[in-house]
Amino acid sequence: MITRAKCNELLEKYVTTPWLKMHMRESDLIMQAVAKRLNEDPEKWGLSGLLHDLDFDYVNKDPKWHVIKFDEILEKEGLKVGIDIDDDVYHAIRAHYEEHPEIKEKRENNLDYALSASENLSGFLVACALVQPDKKIASVEVESVTKKLKKKDFAKAVRRDLIQDIEKVDISLEEFIQIALDAIKANASELGL
Repeated sequence: MITRAKCNELLEKYVTTPWLKMHMRESDLIMQAVAKRLNEDPEKWGLSGLLHDLDFDYVNKDPKWHVIKFDEILEKEGLKVGIDIDDDVYHAIRAHYEEHPEIKEKRENNLDYALSASENLSGFLVACALVQPDKKIASVEVESVTKKLKKKDFAKAVRRDLIQDIEKVDISLEEFIQIALDAIKANASELGL
């Protein structure tokens, strides 16, 4: 499996937008925490979060090419699916954008659902932190996140249905929010939150 050092090298090479790097790292942290809760491999699950948007800057944030060009990056870097990138990690990365007409992979297992839920919740938690008086994640609580999820006009771009999909892995929404908040809060200084 690809190493964390190699993943970080790829991020430095292909991800130029600071907020995107932060989002990918947050997704990594949340995925590690969810993996621990489900007795899965935290490193493997974390790296799926770290790599899931690797091609987003590479395709100039064009949704028409997002995830489609992930394979091009792997090829350029000499990375092979099934050797360097585990098959299930590759599947989850592709399936996190299953809405794209050219993506054949669908969300169908715990890793798939957790990645889509985690990467959507990560952005939502940042939005919740930014509306706090101190703009800090430390001030965000589960109850306020739950209330904001019900407000359709707050962080409109976030796919709430995908966050809810965490329940398909037998974790309640409230527990998931707590797991994610704990993971982000523990790394708030690194993330600038």
